[in-house]
Amino acid sequence: IGWYKSFMKRHPNISVRTKEGLYDILSDPTRIFNGDETGFSLCPKTKAVLAPRGCKDVYEVSVGNSKENLTVMFVFSAAGVMCHPMVVYNYKRIPQNILSSVPTNWGIGLSDSGWMKSETFYEFIANIFHPFLLQNNIKLPVILFVDGHKSHLTYQLSTLCSDLQIILVALYPNSTRILQPADVAAFRPLKEGWKRGVFEWRKQNCSMAAVTK
Repeated sequence: IGWYKSFMKRHPNISVRTKEGLYDILSDPTRIFNGDETGFSLCPKTKAVLAPRGCKDVYEVSVGNSKENLTVMFVFSAAGVMCHPMVVYNYKRIPQNILSSVPTNWGIGLSDSGWMKSETFYEFIANIFHPFLLQNNIKLPVILFVDGHKSHLTYQLSTLCSDLQIILVALYPNSTRILQPADVAAFRPLKEGWKRGVFEWRKQNCSMAAVTK
């Protein structure tokens, strides 16, 4: 006992905590989360076009940049609850028309490439995901499974998650089609619906060049 007291005096940064087994969290679906981001093309390509019968060379005239897209970060719980998403734009400053059209609880990220970066993911955890946990009275700690991409694995993020009682588990990188349930169960039908919506918008707005951000 004397050794223990002396040890604690020498290490004031160490405290006695009540442990909680990982099994307790895994048995509660409201505390298990899966996060992943996906891109939505603003100018998706069609599978087929009309052409003269017998024509060998068939092309599609694009009305915009087929590489231009939006990246959206989603987080789902095993209980079927979705956290407010974050939309990532490749702007330096967000235009006012976007600020006024994005739902209040959604996050807005900025990135030179339009894809998620370590800074934007940090902002998502700090400003969107953690407040969502508190607002919904979800017991902490929670587990968050994410793709093992480098944007999800920084020292700053690890420290933040530790402070916020979020256990971050990185899955094997670039394997979302195998290990990420969101990629199959949620993103595939969502992106198909998005593509149909874009095609329908283009039919009704032929005078406009393309869908814009």
